Amino acid sequence: MSNLILTIIVIAALVAIVVLLNMSNKDKAGSKGITREYTSKEGITRTAKKERKDHIV
Repeated sequence: MSNLILTIIVIAALVAIVVLLNMSNKDKAGSKGITREYTSKEGITRTAKKERKDHIV
């Protein structure tokens, strides 16, 4: 009986980790505004959103 409870807890923890990792990838959490390369209206290739204020050094 205790093994069943432990197994359920481990499976729930693993599912929670996978869900949190997927949410992180979708929302670009912690990316500091870095995006895929895109071309601005001026024709310049950029990799960061315009509203980003802090520069990565």
